[in-house]
Amino acid sequence: APAFDEVQMTKACEVGEDEPLSSGPFEKANFFKATNEGALTAYFNKLIELMVTEAKRAAKAGPVGGSGVPVSESVYKLRDHQVKQISGGSRHKMDFAFFYPGKGESIDNVHIVVEAKAQTFASRINELTFSQIADYQNSIWKAQRTRTFVPVLLLHGTQLDLIVFTRDQSYWVNVGPICHSPGAVYKHDINSVRLTMARLHYLITLPSESFGHFCDVADGSQYLRFTRDLDGNDAVLATAEAFEDPDDNTVSLTEYKPRKVHPRGRLAHVFKTTYQSKGVFLKLSWTPVDRMPEGAVYELLRETRVSNVPKVLDSGLLKEDFFGYRLEYLILEDCGMSVDDYLAKKYWDRSNSDSLDQDVMTIVRATLRCLVEARVRGNVLHRDISVGNIMVASNNAGERKGSLTVKVIDWGYAKVLDDVSMDNGDVAITTARKERLAGIASRWRYDSNVVIQNETAHDPLTGTPLYMSIPVLAGAKVRGLADDIESLFYVVMDSLARCGSKKDGDAYGFEGRDSRSQAMVRAGCLSSADLFLRFFGIDKCSTVLEKLLCSMREFLFVNSHGYIASNLIVDSCTERGTDLSRLQDYVDGETKELLGYRE
Repeated sequence: APAFDEVQMTKACEVGEDEPLSSGPFEKANFFKATNEGALTAYFNKLIELMVTEAKRAAKAGPVGGSGVPVSESVYKLRDHQVKQISGGSRHKMDFAFFYPGKGESIDNVHIVVEAKAQTFASRINELTFSQIADYQNSIWKAQRTRTFVPVLLLHGTQLDLIVFTRDQSYWVNVGPICHSPGAVYKHDINSVRLTMARLHYLITLPSESFGHFCDVADGSQYLRFTRDLDGNDAVLATAEAFEDPDDNTVSLTEYKPRKVHPRGRLAHVFKTTYQSKGVFLKLSWTPVDRMPEGAVYELLRETRVSNVPKVLDSGLLKEDFFGYRLEYLILEDCGMSVDDYLAKKYWDRSNSDSLDQDVMTIVRATLRCLVEARVRGNVLHRDISVGNIMVASNNAGERKGSLTVKVIDWGYAKVLDDVSMDNGDVAITTARKERLAGIASRWRYDSNVVIQNETAHDPLTGTPLYMSIPVLAGAKVRGLADDIESLFYVVMDSLARCGSKKDGDAYGFEGRDSRSQAMVRAGCLSSADLFLRFFGIDKCSTVLEKLLCSMREFLFVNSHGYIASNLIVDSCTERGTDLSRLQDYVDGETKELLGYRE
């Protein structure tokens, strides 16, 4: 703030607090009569120029007032974009933006957005203006994956406000006036503007890791190294540091795997990179603090020896509780390609049916084993089985050459059950399980009871709608292993239907509509054992695969009373998935033994 005591604009203010200013640069420049948006933006641009000039002069002069504290200069550059749209940005034009130094003027390089409106918003911004600003921030969340929040400066009438968008909501604070209504101007008016500019100067001199990012990105560094205390109680708390050059312990942010980004709520960014000379994926996830951390789920799966899940090379928390959300990172082994892409690429013309049969059987067996072990050993339900979450890799060397490795990924929507039924009445097992969960909850900084309650409340909402089970589509409040297996059933059919250049038949079972209607249509499509494959886009398949899919259908939708899919719509507690003889050809001995436990 002392740097602005001698700003050029205020040198003429040698009058009393209550005496109007009748001359000087304010009146000559007509700065205080910015009555339209064009004049307001021109005025703001002039203010910034004066501020930058004065800050440079003050910085050269050394520490202010013998305090020993130097005056900082902003490294960010303000650019006018009222006419030219920022590349990669939203459909709306930003008025101004502060950009990182030495980089292009694209959405990737925007530090702070500046929006200008001639009218003053006394207490509430109008809907149109807020939707424009919200569109800006959503574009930045998509483009800048190290963001912790998006700041927007709103210049409205005489006032400058700061709006901060987190993953939770928006927060609004008044920075102060930048001008006053036409008429007499007093010295205290000048002082209030000077204080506003001092506050603005403070904001635009903060380093990026202190204002909007979890690491320093101003110099364009594209490599991150994560550091955490492996020996302390806070083992999962970590920091991230950006580097210009890679080494064996850094990961790159350059190869981004596109995912849908919502303006609010959960968010995950995924990058394909290398780490310790291995091909890996880096996942940065924003999760509500009352939901289950994905890293904690992987830790539980590892401790309970669940098969066919990806190896975690590193994980931790970068933000423990940032406005109601946590930010975690995961470095996971590269598990190959999604099941639908693998089958479509290898069998695009549906040739070599014997090999296709073998691959599909391997995928089903491996996935079933993973889901059953997770449920029985770890008390975990995946809840989001989809074509993108079953990964397949072909082994090209060694003793396993020609075989497949199958991994179930993306456990971010998993639910840990508080269920003693799998403990077989053994108090020691129950005690050990609870102690394990308590230890994981302590390390990952979440309240286990709160998380279990919230995950249960989200049972009807969690998953990929195309592969949701009939009970979940119908709004079931409780989920079980059968729901995950039913999702696998749809994944197999959808992947097979995609093997050709186009889907065979009419895939009514996969047509999108509201959830309850889709549940009813799906129940109808599955009612005929002879025709259901055609209703899911499969006109022809081998006898082996037809038998597999028919067995899964019977396991899921037929019990001693007959066909039950329609019953599941009105009563999700209808007993199903208990006749193991129908799956005996598709699970190994250990999985059969585990399936002997009933939910």
